Amino acid sequence: MNIFEILLLLAIALIVVGPERLPEVLQMVGKVLRELRLASNTVMRELTEVTEEPRRTIRELDPFQTGDSNLMKPKNQPVDPPPSAPKP
Repeated sequence: MNIFEILLLLAIALIVVGPERLPEVLQMVGKVLRELRLASNTVMRELTEVTEEPRRTIRELDPFQTGDSNLMKPKNQPVDPPPSAPKP
């Protein structure tokens, strides 16, 4: 929202509610918005915890997901050809 839209909404609210009750209404709107934000933060935190739990379990079970570089390094040993390969 830009400043013009905010001023327009305040002017409409002033006309509809009146100057006496406008501070009460704005305070009530602020409380409702704060409660909605807190509730959405709680839901997002719980969803993040639920989606992160399987990832932790997978990392614990799968050694290639842990980032252990020793598992990914090739051993410096010669590799024998497969038994079905023709011999030179």
